[in-house]
Amino acid sequence: MKLSIALAALLMAATPLIPAAEAAEVTLKASHNANMDEPYHLGMVRMNELLQEKTGGKAEIQVFANAQLGDEMESIQGTQIGTVDIAVTANELLVNFVPDMNVLSMPFVFSDAVQMDKALNAPEVRDYVNEVLAQKGFRLIGFFSAGTRHIMTKKPVNSMEDLSGMKIRTMQTPAHLDAFKNFGANPTPMAYTELYGALETGVVDGAEAANTNYDSKKFYEVAPNWAILGWLELVAPVIMGEERFKALPEDVQKALMEAGAEAASYQRKAYRESDQKRYDDLVKKGVNVTKPDDKPFRDQAAKVYDTYVKTDEQKKLLDLLKSVK
Repeated sequence: MKLSIALAALLMAATPLIPAAEAAEVTLKASHNANMDEPYHLGMVRMNELLQEKTGGKAEIQVFANAQLGDEMESIQGTQIGTVDIAVTANELLVNFVPDMNVLSMPFVFSDAVQMDKALNAPEVRDYVNEVLAQKGFRLIGFFSAGTRHIMTKKPVNSMEDLSGMKIRTMQTPAHLDAFKNFGANPTPMAYTELYGALETGVVDGAEAANTNYDSKKFYEVAPNWAILGWLELVAPVIMGEERFKALPEDVQKALMEAGAEAASYQRKAYRESDQKRYDDLVKKGVNVTKPDDKPFRDQAAKVYDTYVKTDEQKKLLDLLKSVK
């Protein structure tokens, strides 16, 4: 997902804030699986800049893009065994380690990207998520975004009824599968790398995605209908192992938490700007955009919460997210 020229220029212009000879006392290795011109990387570069500023060069982050230190699952595990200090991961994978985090992956849990930004900026939300993560050995450094999800199809979707019986590729996340069942579709998990071919040959009738990957992977060539629904705001927590975090000097801990929150806001803004540009590009390319009424989808999605939001921790997190307007 390519950023605007201005944002890309900012990234390429990023330079160390301290002379190379003045080696940092603390060096943290950060892992993500995106390209160097994508918002994940831009956000981590900004986090490093802020950390160096706040510590006077005492601490720095070395950012490894393109899964150089392992894919997202391996990077999460790496924070526990010491091969990775900081990992950026889709929340859907983190749920495997911290089940209560599934609240952040629920359909329509946020009103829209703006409300998500406000909720994830709220200190009470970050503090509580840290409590939940600490129980499983993790520390939240920040919340990145991976986009607002819509639905691509071979036939137009003007209402929820149009999804009836359609085979829709989803992530293999139970709450997502149940959401699309309630929407009337036939959710079909499969590897992302197989999706283009599956759409082209009719193995599936559609999929859910963000403007970014719908455009960058040219899915519009085989699924030219784009239903703007915003059924999910994909959250990507930036995490550390709790033990590694506590082993840092206290001033570095404080600086890292501040840098994480500020860089996360910066990254989410960059993603929103990138997402809007991608949407504009899709319109120019002649994609058939529809905007079905989201109320029936929201009503059906509400039923999923009864199954997946059960513990006190999950209910409290949901209430906190909903309380931020």
